[in-house]
Amino acid sequence: MVKGLYTAWSAMINEQHRMDVATNNLANANTNGYKKEGSTQQTFRSQLALKIKDTSEPGLYPRRLGHIVPGVKTGEDYTDWSEGPMKSTGSTWDLAISGKGFFAIDYTSAHNNIAGHQAGQQTVMYTRDGNFTLTADGALVTHDGDYVLDTEGQHIVVDTTKKHAVNVKGQVLEFTGEGENETSEVIATVGLFDFEDYDALAKYGENLYEPTDAAVLIDATGSINAGFLEQSNVSVVDEMVSIINIQRHYEAASTMIQTANETLKTATSELGRL
Repeated sequence: MVKGLYTAWSAMINEQHRMDVATNNLANANTNGYKKEGSTQQTFRSQLALKIKDTSEPGLYPRRLGHIVPGVKTGEDYTDWSEGPMKSTGSTWDLAISGKGFFAIDYTSAHNNIAGHQAGQQTVMYTRDGNFTLTADGALVTHDGDYVLDTEGQHIVVDTTKKHAVNVKGQVLEFTGEGENETSEVIATVGLFDFEDYDALAKYGENLYEPTDAAVLIDATGSINAGFLEQSNVSVVDEMVSIINIQRHYEAASTMIQTANETLKTATSELGRL
C-alpha cells in the first residue's frame, strides 16, 4: 500500500512538471520566434518484490512476489524547432527567417541572474525573433535595445535620413537619388548563423539561446524575409487539450492517494482491534 502511495505521488509530481511546461507554452503563444517545449517521462526500473518477515511459510529465503514498478520518473525537456507561421507587418526592419538559422544579438545583462551572467555583461545570444528597430543614431537593435550583429559580429548602423531595404540574403541596401537616378549600395549584411546540433544551445529567457562549449557554428541555409515576423509555433488549441488531459491525470493520481489513505486508515483503526 505504501508503494501505491509513492507511485501516485511520483505521478502527481510528473504531471505538475508537464503542467508547468504546457502553461509556459501557452503564455508565450504570442511571443515572436518562440519555440514550444515538451517533456518526457519514463518508468523507474522495475524492482523485485520479496516477502520478508513472514514465518507462516517454511524456507530459508524470502519468497519472491514478482516485479513491481515504483512509479514514473520525469525525463528531459525538449524543444520543438519547427518553423512558426509568418506574419506580415510591412516594416522594413521586421525580419523573419525562412528555413534554418538565427540572428545574432549583442546581449547586455540587466542584472545578475542564475545563468551566471553579471549585470552589464555582454554576451552573444541567438534568436529567431526579428522584431528590430532603429535607434536615433541609426543602430539596428532589438525591442529590448540590444544590438543586432552583422556577418562579422559588428553592430549595424545606417543613415536614418536615407531609405533602406533588406533583401533575402540579409543585405542592407541604402538608396540615394530619386526616380531614374536612384541607386542602391550594400552597406551591411544582417548576420545569419546556424549550429550543427541544437541540443548544444541553452535557452535563455523567452526566445534567446546561448551556445554552450559544445556548440559548433555552421553556415545557415535559411533566407531572410523583410516585412515579416515569425510567430510562435505554439498551437493554443493543442496546449489547452494537453492541459485538460494533465489535469485529469493529476486528479486520478490524487484520488488514488485518497483511496490508499482510507485503506491504511481502516487497516490501522479497525483491523488493529482484532
